[in-house]
Amino acid sequence: MADTSPAEVYAVVVDFAAYPRLFPEIRNTRVVGTEGDRVRVEFRGNLLLPFRYVLDLDCNRQAGTVSWSYVEGEVVKSSTGGWRLSAEAAGTRVEYEVALQIEAPVPGFLLRKITDGLVTLSLPAMFASIEREVRRRR
Repeated sequence: MADTSPAEVYAVVVDFAAYPRLFPEIRNTRVVGTEGDRVRVEFRGNLLLPFRYVLDLDCNRQAGTVSWSYVEGEVVKSSTGGWRLSAEAAGTRVEYEVALQIEAPVPGFLLRKITDGLVTLSLPAMFASIEREVRRRR
């Protein structure tokens, strides 16, 4: 992300309460608990189908990393991944990784369309939204 610092991007990534405003598919977030650098967050939203899932997120501000593991959910049946933020000459290098399993009472072709939509449509929009939010917070 051009003209941003890793600390600015990290601040947005770990601001789970802001997710409903930043990401249209997320309707509600709730921090369920915090233990040290681990935050348990419930996410609710809609992407052709309503969904709910809970993640444990390990947040390391100093390293510029956030990794998560799946706890429970409906529609979303598994999710692991993470963020790695590092300084680059022109801003912040963002490495994002996600593995996602969705189970829903819909035909397989529609389920693939939902999953593909998450990757091809949601990810670029997510990065753009984070970049806008960094600029808004300045």
